[in-house]
Amino acid sequence: MFPGHLIKSILLCSILALAGCSQQSDIEIIRAISMLPRQTDYTRDFEQWVKQVNELGEGKFRIIFVGGPEAIPTFEQADAVRTGVVHMVFGPATYYIGLLPEVEALFSSNLTPRETRANGGIELMDRIHRQKLDVRYLARAMFIEFHVFTREKPPLDASGIPDLRSTLIRGGPVWRSFINSLGARFVNVAAPDIYMALERNMIQGVGWPIVGLEDSSWHQHLKYRIDPGVFSSDVGIIFNQDRWEQLPASVRDILHKAVLDYETDSYDRFRKRTRELDERMRQLGMEAVSLDGNGERKYRQLAHDVIWQRLRERSPEYYPELLDKFYRADEVRQE
Repeated sequence: MFPGHLIKSILLCSILALAGCSQQSDIEIIRAISMLPRQTDYTRDFEQWVKQVNELGEGKFRIIFVGGPEAIPTFEQADAVRTGVVHMVFGPATYYIGLLPEVEALFSSNLTPRETRANGGIELMDRIHRQKLDVRYLARAMFIEFHVFTREKPPLDASGIPDLRSTLIRGGPVWRSFINSLGARFVNVAAPDIYMALERNMIQGVGWPIVGLEDSSWHQHLKYRIDPGVFSSDVGIIFNQDRWEQLPASVRDILHKAVLDYETDSYDRFRKRTRELDERMRQLGMEAVSLDGNGERKYRQLAHDVIWQRLRERSPEYYPELLDKFYRADEVRQE
C-alpha cells in the first residue's frame, strides 16, 4: 500500500502548485484525480470538463485537478476517495472491482449512459456505491466498445470464433475468463508497460478500446482488430459521500447538472472520436477481422457469460436488478 503520509504530501504539493495557495476561505475546494495517465484522450477530456465546471462555479467552488497515477497509484485511488484524501475520482470502475464487484455490470453493459440514466441504472449504481463504498456514483461517461487487438491475424476455429491458442493477451483483470475461453493466455500488465511488453513480444495482443492505441504507440505492434467489439468502457466519476453532503446545495446543483451534461456530451464526443480513429487505424494498415453469423453470436455470448455468471455468484442480491438495468439481450440500442 502506498504510504498515507506520502500520498498526502504529494497531494499537498500539487494543490499548492495548482491553487496558488489560495486564501479564499469562502471557496469550496474539491480535489480531483484520474486513474488514467494525463496524456490519454480520456483524462485530457476530463481536464477540459474540470475547466468548464470551474467557470460555472466561479466564486463558489474550485476543482483542483491533482493529476493521475503519478500522484496516487491507480488501484489505490478508490480507497483514497473513500477516506477523503481526494474528493473526486475519474476513471474505470473495474479498477476498484475488488472493493465493489457490482461495477462489472458497467463493463458488460450494452446499454448507453442515456438509457441507464433513464431506466434507473445509474441511480442503482449510486445506491450500491453509497452503501458499500461510502462514495457517490455521479456519472457514467464516454461508453466505448472494447476490442481484442493482435499482432498476427488470428485464425477462426470451426465455430467461427478466433482461435488464439499460444497467444499471450493483455487485459484488465475482468478480461481473464474471456481471454482464456478463446484459448489464449491472460497476462496482467500495467497500462504504462504495455508498449514495452509488445516491443519485447512478451504479449501478442491487447484488450482495449480503439481510443488510446495511438496515444501510447501500441498500434505500431497491433495490426489486427477483432470485430465485433465486446464489453464497454466503464469510465465514470465517483465522489466522497461526506464531502458531497458538506457542499452547499447551490454547489451540488451545479455539479449535478455538470455531470449529467458530461454523460451525454462525452458519449457523443467519443463516438465521433472512435469513428475518426477507426478510419485512421485502417489508413495506417490495421485490418479488421470480422466475425459473421454463428461466430459473432458465440463470441458475444462468451463475453456476456463470463461477466454476468461471475457477477451472479459475487453479488446475488443485486444481480437481477443489475442485469435488468444494464443489459438488453437483443442488443438493440436507442441512440
